[in-house]
Amino acid sequence: MRQKLTLSFLPAVVLTTAGFLSAQNGIQFEHDLLFADALQKAKAENKIVFMDAYTTWCGPCKMMAARVFPDSAVGVFFNTRFVNLKTDMEKGEGPALALRYGVEYYPTLLFFNTEGKVIHKAVGYHNAEEFVKLAHTAANPEANLLALETRYRKGERSAVLLRAYTEVKSAAFDPAAGQLASDYLKTQTNLSSPENMDFIMRYVDDPFSDGFRFLQQNRRVFEEKFSEKEVKQKLDMVFEDYLLRHPDLQLGEVQRLYGTVYPEQGERLASNYRLTYYRQREDMQKFALSAVDHYTRFPTNDADELNEIAFLFAQNVTDPAMLQKAIEWAEKSVSTHESNYNQDTLARLYLKLGKKKQAAAAARRSIELAKNAGEDASQTEELLEKINGK
Repeated sequence: MRQKLTLSFLPAVVLTTAGFLSAQNGIQFEHDLLFADALQKAKAENKIVFMDAYTTWCGPCKMMAARVFPDSAVGVFFNTRFVNLKTDMEKGEGPALALRYGVEYYPTLLFFNTEGKVIHKAVGYHNAEEFVKLAHTAANPEANLLALETRYRKGERSAVLLRAYTEVKSAAFDPAAGQLASDYLKTQTNLSSPENMDFIMRYVDDPFSDGFRFLQQNRRVFEEKFSEKEVKQKLDMVFEDYLLRHPDLQLGEVQRLYGTVYPEQGERLASNYRLTYYRQREDMQKFALSAVDHYTRFPTNDADELNEIAFLFAQNVTDPAMLQKAIEWAEKSVSTHESNYNQDTLARLYLKLGKKKQAAAAARRSIELAKNAGEDASQTEELLEKINGK
Protein backbone atom coordinates (compact mmCIF):
# COMPACT_ATOMS: atom_id res chain seq x y z
CA MET A 1 0.00 0.00 0.00
CA ARG A 2 1.39 3.39 -0.98
CA GLN A 3 1.92 5.70 1.97
CA LYS A 4 0.77 9.28 1.84
CA LEU A 5 3.29 11.88 3.02
CA THR A 6 1.90 14.69 5.09
CA LEU A 7 3.18 18.22 4.67
CA SER A 8 4.87 17.99 8.05
CA PHE A 9 7.47 15.64 6.56
CA LEU A 10 8.35 17.80 3.54
CA PRO A 11 10.67 20.38 5.15
CA ALA A 12 12.82 17.63 6.63
CA VAL A 13 13.12 15.87 3.28
CA VAL A 14 13.97 19.11 1.47
CA LEU A 15 16.60 20.11 4.01
CA THR A 16 18.25 16.72 3.94
CA THR A 17 18.43 16.75 0.17
CA ALA A 18 19.81 20.29 0.14
CA GLY A 19 22.47 19.34 2.64
CA PHE A 20 23.46 16.32 0.55
CA LEU A 21 23.76 18.43 -2.59
CA SER A 22 25.88 21.01 -0.76
CA ALA A 23 28.25 18.31 0.42
CA GLN A 24 28.54 17.03 -3.14
CA ASN A 25 29.05 20.42 -4.75
CA GLY A 26 32.76 20.13 -5.57
CA ILE A 27 35.81 21.12 -3.56
CA GLN A 28 35.20 23.46 -0.65
CA PHE A 29 38.21 25.79 -0.72
CA GLU A 30 39.39 27.79 2.29
CA HIS A 31 39.65 31.08 0.43
CA ASP A 32 40.53 33.28 3.43
CA LEU A 33 42.95 30.90 5.14
CA LEU A 34 46.68 31.62 5.16
CA PHE A 35 49.03 28.73 4.48
CA ALA A 36 50.29 28.54 8.08
CA ASP A 37 46.72 28.50 9.37
CA ALA A 38 45.81 25.78 6.87
CA LEU A 39 48.62 23.63 8.26
CA GLN A 40 47.27 24.13 11.78
CA LYS A 41 43.74 23.28 10.66
CA ALA A 42 44.99 20.14 8.91
CA LYS A 43 46.87 19.09 12.04
CA ALA A 44 43.79 19.55 14.19
CA GLU A 45 41.61 17.60 11.74
CA ASN A 46 44.24 14.97 10.86
CA LYS A 47 44.18 15.96 7.19
CA ILE A 48 46.55 16.82 4.37
CA VAL A 49 46.76 20.31 2.85
CA PHE A 50 46.01 20.52 -0.87
CA MET A 51 47.00 23.71 -2.68
CA ASP A 52 45.92 24.71 -6.17
CA ALA A 53 48.83 27.00 -7.10
CA TYR A 54 47.43 29.06 -9.94
CA THR A 55 47.58 32.41 -11.73
CA THR A 56 44.73 34.46 -13.13
CA TRP A 57 46.11 34.26 -16.69
CA CYS A 58 46.61 30.48 -16.75
CA GLY A 59 44.21 28.76 -19.18
CA PRO A 60 44.49 25.22 -17.74
CA CYS A 61 43.95 26.69 -14.25
CA LYS A 62 40.67 28.20 -15.39
CA MET A 63 39.63 24.93 -17.02
CA MET A 64 40.21 22.99 -13.79
CA ALA A 65 38.31 25.59 -11.81
CA ALA A 66 35.37 25.39 -14.22
CA ARG A 67 35.27 21.67 -15.03
CA VAL A 68 37.07 19.69 -12.33
CA PHE A 69 36.88 21.37 -8.95
CA PRO A 70 33.04 21.57 -9.03
CA ASP A 71 32.75 17.84 -9.77
CA SER A 72 30.78 16.07 -7.04
CA ALA A 73 33.04 12.98 -6.93
CA VAL A 74 36.08 15.23 -6.64
CA GLY A 75 34.42 17.17 -3.83
CA VAL A 76 33.56 14.03 -1.86
CA PHE A 77 37.16 12.83 -1.84
CA PHE A 78 38.90 16.15 -1.29
CA ASN A 79 36.58 17.59 1.34
CA THR A 80 36.89 14.55 3.58
CA ARG A 81 40.67 14.16 3.37
CA PHE A 82 42.19 17.57 2.66
CA VAL A 83 42.20 21.17 3.77
CA ASN A 84 41.88 22.83 0.36
CA LEU A 85 43.54 26.10 -0.63
CA LYS A 86 43.43 28.11 -3.85
CA THR A 87 46.49 30.35 -3.90
CA ASP A 88 47.23 32.97 -6.54
CA MET A 89 51.00 32.72 -6.98
CA GLU A 90 51.23 36.39 -7.95
CA LYS A 91 49.34 37.90 -5.00
CA GLY A 92 49.58 37.97 -1.21
CA GLU A 93 51.77 35.17 0.12
CA GLY A 94 51.72 33.47 -3.29
CA PRO A 95 55.09 34.74 -4.61
CA ALA A 96 56.89 33.69 -1.42
CA LEU A 97 55.28 30.24 -1.52
CA ALA A 98 56.13 29.87 -5.21
CA LEU A 99 59.78 30.62 -4.44
CA ARG A 100 59.81 28.37 -1.39
CA TYR A 101 58.33 25.36 -3.18
CA GLY A 102 59.79 25.89 -6.64
CA VAL A 103 56.52 26.57 -8.45
CA GLU A 104 57.37 27.42 -12.07
CA TYR A 105 54.45 26.01 -14.08
CA TYR A 106 50.70 26.38 -13.75
CA PRO A 107 48.66 24.89 -12.43
CA THR A 108 50.92 23.22 -9.87
CA LEU A 109 48.99 20.87 -7.60
CA LEU A 110 50.68 20.56 -4.22
CA PHE A 111 49.99 18.31 -1.26
CA PHE A 112 51.58 19.04 2.14
CA ASN A 113 51.88 17.28 5.46
CA THR A 114 51.15 19.28 8.59
CA GLU A 115 54.81 20.35 8.86
CA GLY A 116 54.59 22.09 5.50
CA LYS A 117 56.64 19.50 3.63
CA VAL A 118 55.58 18.57 0.11
CA ILE A 119 54.40 14.97 0.08
CA HIS A 120 53.19 14.98 -3.53
CA LYS A 121 53.20 17.26 -6.56
CA ALA A 122 51.91 17.35 -10.11
CA VAL A 123 51.77 19.95 -12.84
CA GLY A 124 49.18 20.68 -15.52
CA TYR A 125 45.53 20.06 -16.26
CA HIS A 126 43.96 16.88 -14.86
CA ASN A 127 40.41 15.79 -15.62
CA ALA A 128 38.21 14.65 -12.73
CA GLU A 129 39.22 10.99 -12.93
CA GLU A 130 42.93 11.80 -13.16
CA PHE A 131 42.63 14.33 -10.36
CA VAL A 132 41.02 11.88 -7.94
CA LYS A 133 43.64 9.28 -8.85
CA LEU A 134 46.34 11.87 -8.12
CA ALA A 135 44.77 12.60 -4.75
CA HIS A 136 44.66 8.89 -3.89
CA THR A 137 48.39 8.65 -4.57
CA ALA A 138 49.09 11.78 -2.54
CA ALA A 139 47.19 10.35 0.41
CA ASN A 140 49.02 7.02 0.21
CA PRO A 141 52.02 7.13 2.60
CA GLU A 142 53.71 4.33 0.67
CA ALA A 143 53.21 5.65 -2.87
CA ASN A 144 53.40 9.44 -2.74
CA LEU A 145 56.41 11.50 -3.79
CA LEU A 146 57.78 11.88 -0.27
CA ALA A 147 57.63 8.13 0.35
CA LEU A 148 59.48 7.36 -2.88
CA GLU A 149 62.06 10.09 -2.22
CA THR A 150 62.71 8.65 1.23
CA ARG A 151 63.29 5.14 -0.11
CA TYR A 152 65.55 6.46 -2.85
CA ARG A 153 67.53 8.60 -0.43
CA LYS A 154 68.12 5.55 1.76
CA GLY A 155 69.75 3.78 -1.17
CA GLU A 156 67.02 1.62 -2.67
CA ARG A 157 67.39 1.21 -6.44
CA SER A 158 64.87 -1.52 -7.25
CA ALA A 159 63.23 -1.49 -10.68
CA VAL A 160 59.81 -1.02 -9.07
CA LEU A 161 60.96 2.04 -7.16
CA LEU A 162 62.85 3.59 -10.08
CA ARG A 163 59.86 3.23 -12.38
CA ALA A 164 57.39 4.68 -9.87
CA TYR A 165 59.81 7.46 -8.91
CA THR A 166 60.32 8.37 -12.58
CA GLU A 167 56.57 8.61 -13.09
CA VAL A 168 55.90 10.95 -10.16
CA LYS A 169 58.95 13.09 -10.87
CA SER A 170 57.87 13.46 -14.47
CA ALA A 171 54.33 14.41 -13.40
CA ALA A 172 55.90 17.13 -11.26
CA PHE A 173 57.98 18.41 -14.23
CA ASP A 174 61.13 17.57 -12.29
CA PRO A 175 64.20 17.48 -14.59
CA ALA A 176 65.58 14.59 -12.53
CA ALA A 177 62.98 12.30 -14.12
CA GLY A 178 65.12 11.76 -17.21
CA GLN A 179 68.09 10.38 -15.28
CA LEU A 180 65.78 8.19 -13.22
CA ALA A 181 64.31 6.83 -16.45
CA SER A 182 67.80 5.94 -17.69
CA ASP A 183 68.59 4.25 -14.37
CA TYR A 184 65.39 2.22 -14.57
CA LEU A 185 66.10 1.03 -18.12
CA LYS A 186 69.51 -0.22 -16.99
CA THR A 187 67.69 -2.70 -14.76
CA GLN A 188 65.82 -4.13 -17.75
CA THR A 189 66.96 -7.02 -19.92
CA ASN A 190 64.25 -6.59 -22.57
CA LEU A 191 63.78 -3.01 -23.72
CA SER A 192 61.50 -4.18 -26.52
CA SER A 193 58.70 -5.25 -24.19
CA PRO A 194 55.51 -3.22 -24.74
CA GLU A 195 55.80 -1.75 -21.24
CA ASN A 196 59.38 -0.62 -21.74
CA MET A 197 58.67 0.79 -25.19
CA ASP A 198 55.86 2.85 -23.66
CA PHE A 199 58.24 3.93 -20.90
CA ILE A 200 60.89 5.05 -23.39
CA MET A 201 58.37 7.10 -25.36
CA ARG A 202 57.05 8.75 -22.21
CA TYR A 203 60.11 9.42 -20.09
CA VAL A 204 63.45 9.19 -21.91
CA ASP A 205 64.83 12.70 -22.53
CA ASP A 206 68.59 12.22 -22.88
CA PRO A 207 69.65 11.88 -26.53
CA PHE A 208 72.92 10.25 -25.46
CA SER A 209 71.31 7.60 -23.24
CA ASP A 210 70.98 3.88 -23.92
CA GLY A 211 67.19 4.20 -23.99
CA PHE A 212 67.25 6.84 -26.72
CA ARG A 213 69.84 4.89 -28.67
CA PHE A 214 67.54 1.87 -28.52
CA LEU A 215 64.70 4.01 -29.89
CA GLN A 216 66.87 5.18 -32.78
CA GLN A 217 68.11 1.69 -33.60
CA ASN A 218 64.56 0.30 -33.56
CA ARG A 219 62.74 3.29 -34.97
CA ARG A 220 60.62 1.27 -37.40
CA VAL A 221 59.41 -0.99 -34.57
CA PHE A 222 58.42 2.07 -32.54
CA GLU A 223 56.68 3.59 -35.56
CA GLU A 224 54.68 0.40 -36.01
CA LYS A 225 53.62 0.39 -32.35
CA PHE A 226 52.89 4.11 -32.11
CA SER A 227 53.07 6.03 -35.41
CA GLU A 228 55.62 7.83 -37.55
CA LYS A 229 54.19 11.14 -36.35
CA GLU A 230 54.47 10.27 -32.66
CA VAL A 231 58.03 9.03 -33.01
CA LYS A 232 59.00 12.16 -34.95
CA GLN A 233 57.41 14.30 -32.23
CA LYS A 234 59.38 12.38 -29.62
CA LEU A 235 62.66 13.00 -31.41
CA ASP A 236 61.90 16.70 -31.80
CA MET A 237 60.90 17.00 -28.14
CA VAL A 238 64.12 15.32 -26.95
CA PHE A 239 66.18 17.64 -29.14
CA GLU A 240 64.39 20.82 -28.09
CA ASP A 241 64.28 19.94 -24.38
CA TYR A 242 67.99 19.13 -24.37
CA LEU A 243 68.78 22.53 -25.89
CA LEU A 244 66.59 24.25 -23.28
CA ARG A 245 68.33 22.41 -20.44
CA HIS A 246 71.78 23.20 -21.88
CA PRO A 247 71.57 26.79 -23.17
CA ASP A 248 75.36 27.24 -23.18
CA LEU A 249 76.19 24.44 -25.60
CA GLN A 250 79.07 25.25 -27.92
CA LEU A 251 78.63 25.03 -31.69
CA GLY A 252 80.39 21.68 -31.94
CA GLU A 253 78.22 20.20 -29.21
CA VAL A 254 75.04 21.33 -30.96
CA GLN A 255 76.28 19.81 -34.19
CA ARG A 256 76.91 16.54 -32.35
CA LEU A 257 73.39 16.75 -30.93
CA TYR A 258 71.91 17.10 -34.41
CA GLY A 259 73.87 14.10 -35.61
CA THR A 260 72.68 12.02 -32.66
CA VAL A 261 68.98 12.87 -32.80
CA TYR A 262 68.68 13.06 -36.59
CA PRO A 263 71.36 10.66 -37.90
CA GLU A 264 70.02 10.59 -41.47
CA GLN A 265 69.92 14.36 -41.90
CA GLY A 266 72.02 15.53 -38.97
CA GLU A 267 74.88 16.84 -41.10
CA ARG A 268 72.58 19.07 -43.14
CA LEU A 269 70.71 20.30 -40.04
CA ALA A 270 73.96 20.97 -38.19
CA SER A 271 75.29 22.89 -41.19
CA ASN A 272 72.11 24.97 -41.31
CA TYR A 273 72.32 25.61 -37.56
CA ARG A 274 75.84 26.96 -38.04
CA LEU A 275 74.37 29.72 -40.22
CA THR A 276 71.92 30.66 -37.46
CA TYR A 277 74.69 30.49 -34.85
CA TYR A 278 76.96 32.97 -36.63
CA ARG A 279 74.13 35.22 -37.72
CA GLN A 280 72.81 35.56 -34.16
CA ARG A 281 76.33 36.52 -33.05
CA GLU A 282 76.63 38.98 -35.96
CA ASP A 283 79.80 37.29 -37.15
CA MET A 284 78.99 37.89 -40.80
CA GLN A 285 82.37 36.78 -42.11
CA LYS A 286 81.95 33.27 -40.69
CA PHE A 287 78.26 33.40 -41.61
CA ALA A 288 79.13 34.04 -45.26
CA LEU A 289 81.76 31.30 -45.36
CA SER A 290 79.36 28.86 -43.72
CA ALA A 291 76.57 29.79 -46.13
CA VAL A 292 78.73 29.16 -49.19
CA ASP A 293 79.82 25.83 -47.73
CA HIS A 294 76.24 24.88 -46.81
CA TYR A 295 74.63 25.62 -50.17
CA THR A 296 77.53 24.00 -52.01
CA ARG A 297 77.02 20.75 -50.11
CA PHE A 298 73.23 21.03 -49.73
CA PRO A 299 71.82 22.91 -52.74
CA THR A 300 68.16 23.87 -52.74
CA ASN A 301 65.52 24.82 -55.28
CA ASP A 302 63.42 26.72 -52.74
CA ALA A 303 63.04 30.19 -54.26
CA ASP A 304 62.25 31.88 -50.94
CA GLU A 305 65.18 30.27 -49.13
CA LEU A 306 67.59 31.22 -51.91
CA ASN A 307 66.29 34.78 -51.94
CA GLU A 308 66.58 35.11 -48.18
CA ILE A 309 70.20 34.02 -48.05
CA ALA A 310 71.08 36.17 -51.08
CA PHE A 311 69.40 39.22 -49.50
CA LEU A 312 71.41 38.72 -46.29
CA PHE A 313 74.56 38.78 -48.40
CA ALA A 314 73.36 41.96 -50.12
CA GLN A 315 72.94 43.57 -46.71
CA ASN A 316 76.04 42.31 -44.93
CA VAL A 317 78.76 41.08 -47.31
CA THR A 318 81.32 43.08 -49.27
CA ASP A 319 83.69 40.42 -50.60
CA PRO A 320 83.25 40.28 -54.41
CA ALA A 321 83.63 36.49 -54.63
CA MET A 322 81.01 36.00 -51.94
CA LEU A 323 78.67 38.47 -53.63
CA GLN A 324 79.03 36.58 -56.88
CA LYS A 325 77.86 33.40 -55.12
CA ALA A 326 74.86 35.36 -53.80
CA ILE A 327 74.05 36.50 -57.34
CA GLU A 328 73.98 32.87 -58.42
CA TRP A 329 71.49 32.10 -55.63
CA ALA A 330 69.33 35.11 -56.51
CA GLU A 331 69.33 34.23 -60.22
CA LYS A 332 68.35 30.66 -59.36
CA SER A 333 65.55 32.01 -57.14
CA VAL A 334 64.29 34.15 -60.05
CA SER A 335 64.41 31.28 -62.51
CA THR A 336 62.58 29.00 -60.05
CA HIS A 337 59.82 31.44 -59.10
CA GLU A 338 60.19 35.07 -60.11
CA SER A 339 58.90 37.74 -57.73
CA ASN A 340 59.47 41.39 -57.03
CA TYR A 341 61.43 40.32 -53.94
CA ASN A 342 64.10 38.24 -55.64
CA GLN A 343 64.44 40.76 -58.47
CA ASP A 344 64.97 43.47 -55.84
CA THR A 345 67.64 41.31 -54.18
CA LEU A 346 69.32 40.76 -57.52
CA ALA A 347 69.34 44.50 -58.17
CA ARG A 348 71.04 45.20 -54.83
CA LEU A 349 73.68 42.54 -55.42
CA TYR A 350 74.45 43.82 -58.94
CA LEU A 351 74.82 47.34 -57.56
CA LYS A 352 77.27 46.22 -54.86
CA LEU A 353 79.43 44.71 -57.58
CA GLY A 354 79.23 47.89 -59.66
CA LYS A 355 77.05 46.37 -62.39
CA LYS A 356 74.67 49.30 -62.69
CA LYS A 357 73.09 48.30 -66.00
CA GLN A 358 72.06 44.87 -64.71
CA ALA A 359 71.04 46.45 -61.38
CA ALA A 360 68.75 48.94 -63.07
CA ALA A 361 67.13 46.26 -65.21
CA ALA A 362 66.46 44.06 -62.17
CA ALA A 363 65.09 47.00 -60.19
CA ARG A 364 62.70 48.01 -63.00
CA ARG A 365 61.50 44.43 -63.27
CA SER A 366 60.95 44.27 -59.50
CA ILE A 367 58.89 47.48 -59.60
CA GLU A 368 56.82 46.13 -62.48
CA LEU A 369 56.09 42.85 -60.65
CA ALA A 370 55.22 44.67 -57.44
CA LYS A 371 52.75 47.00 -59.12
CA ASN A 372 51.14 44.14 -61.04
CA ALA A 373 50.63 42.35 -57.73
CA GLY A 374 49.34 45.49 -55.97
CA GLU A 375 52.34 45.56 -53.63
CA ASP A 376 54.47 48.43 -52.35
CA ALA A 377 57.44 49.16 -54.62
CA SER A 378 58.69 52.33 -52.88
CA GLN A 379 61.93 50.84 -51.54
CA THR A 380 62.89 49.45 -54.94
CA GLU A 381 62.01 52.78 -56.53
CA GLU A 382 64.41 54.47 -54.09
CA LEU A 383 67.02 51.89 -55.06
CA LEU A 384 66.48 52.63 -58.77
CA GLU A 385 66.99 56.35 -58.13
CA LYS A 386 70.23 55.53 -56.36
CA ILE A 387 71.34 53.34 -59.27
CA ASN A 388 70.54 56.15 -61.73
CA GLY A 389 72.46 58.61 -59.59
CA LYS A 390 69.51 60.83 -58.68
